[in-house]
Amino acid sequence: MKISLTAAALLIATTMSAREDVRCRTRVMFPPSQLTVTVPFERSHNGVFFKARVNKNPEPLWFGLDSGAARTLISEEAAKRLLLHGTESAKIRGVGAGVVPVKVAKDVSIFIDAVKIEGVEIRIANLAPLKPAWGRTIDGVIGYDLLCRAVVTIDYEKRTMTMTQPAVFHNDGGESLPLAISGGWSFVRGTIKVTGRPAVIDNFLVDSGSQDAVNHPIIRDSKGPLKPIKAAVGLGQPVPGVLGPNEWFQLGGYTIGSTYSACCAASEDASRQIGAEVLSRFRVTFDYPHHRLILERSTR
Repeated sequence: MKISLTAAALLIATTMSAREDVRCRTRVMFPPSQLTVTVPFERSHNGVFFKARVNKNPEPLWFGLDSGAARTLISEEAAKRLLLHGTESAKIRGVGAGVVPVKVAKDVSIFIDAVKIEGVEIRIANLAPLKPAWGRTIDGVIGYDLLCRAVVTIDYEKRTMTMTQPAVFHNDGGESLPLAISGGWSFVRGTIKVTGRPAVIDNFLVDSGSQDAVNHPIIRDSKGPLKPIKAAVGLGQPVPGVLGPNEWFQLGGYTIGSTYSACCAASEDASRQIGAEVLSRFRVTFDYPHHRLILERSTR
């Protein structure tokens, strides 16, 4: 298990707050008579990276799927190559402190294979700080703008991402957990246990754009060993934090032992978080249209 001692959460991108009024304004278009589309992805530090195109430009870009991203981002370098210009200024917030200034280009289309995502308000941002964490160049990030309109299944073992029209999707037997969606973020109920403290039941941000396992502020009160770290590494400024072992974490009917928890992100909501270190142990279906998270245990 890879543990980062410098990052509480490598959230690729978030909105200003989980309580901001983020609405599903995009349209996801499938090819005629095609109800589902599967594409391969590259897996780096348990991150999901796939090829996509922007507008009518044929250049393939590498986008990351981040369920913690309420806003879609594109790097300044990629936007320049594509002659994509922002028409207004805005600010976003990552897991770190402070805000990141961006430009906004409206009514952008993103193509993932034959699936077209229309009406995207894409933020043009400096994504260079993400490269050291993920060990690769990231041209863009998408989360809510896709997830709110399509059912998306991530098979970490096969390294495939399947997008399905919500009206025809059916669960093939995975465990279905209620998903609360607020401000473009999704939250699921879980239970965490750290050394010397009672187990805590709480709502956790589901964040495929984090390399971490499961984070919660209760780790600060643990009687186990704690290590000072720079937490909330990613977008924004890192903040002082701690890293320590969890005894176990329960998600639905699954109990996961011996993970690490880091505390804390700059915002309260992002400090309770399930990252890809846990998610990658499952075949994960993000079914935002039906407000559920579906987990199937990996065979590994």
